[in-house]
Amino acid sequence: MPDEVELSVVAPMFNEEENIAETARRVREALAAFPGSWELVMVDDGSTDGSRARAEAEAAADPRVRVVGYTPNAGRGRALRTGFAAARGRFVVTVDFDLSYEPSHILRLHAALEGGPDVVLASAYMPGGTSEGVSWKRLLPSRLGNWVLRFAWPKRIYTSTCVVRGYRRAALERLALTEDGKEIHLQILSEAFDRGLRVEEIPGHLRARSRGKSKARLGGTIGSHLRFLTRRRPGLCVAVAAAALAVAGLALWALVR
Repeated sequence: MPDEVELSVVAPMFNEEENIAETARRVREALAAFPGSWELVMVDDGSTDGSRARAEAEAAADPRVRVVGYTPNAGRGRALRTGFAAARGRFVVTVDFDLSYEPSHILRLHAALEGGPDVVLASAYMPGGTSEGVSWKRLLPSRLGNWVLRFAWPKRIYTSTCVVRGYRRAALERLALTEDGKEIHLQILSEAFDRGLRVEEIPGHLRARSRGKSKARLGGTIGSHLRFLTRRRPGLCVAVAAAALAVAGLALWALVR
């Protein structure tokens, strides 16, 4: 493999044994007509099943597949940072390992990046985006959390937390990323906006996972987003809290008159 390729696809995984072969196959099929060189970087986030062995078998059969990782399990942020460090592409696209977002998003994100943005987000929640077969128990907290996060940014972002994104290599090299957990998605956007990078969104199409077990933990999603918003926009949060107290005070005064 050359030292540099056109496109790196980074796929974090944790106990995805059932999906290894299928994910590699679907990525290969999606990129079959891609005119440039590419690689699939599977990042093993401390799996405790047979994921690492199966991934290495895929890499042995196809030199475009590479496997990196560590133990023990550390979280989405650590996996992405490891993948970014290992990726050799001028463009880097990150995907969910079970490909709930079809691998066709890879080419769409690459095409969008070629148009000029530094970071491109796939969003099932923006106009033109869709979700299919996904439980409301998963969608509702995610939608509410992402609605809250809109107030954190200088422009409207519909989906701040999805892993399916594209990056220019030069843009990634300007980010000082430290998060190990899923807050990595918010840290990336914070740093991107603070450094004046151009961030865009394209419609995404989310489908329910077809095999394996979701690693999502929805408890506290909105609370964690509110804490992040408080740190990023403390003045806004104070103003909202003051307005809420004022409304409550007026309502109480009206009741006791």
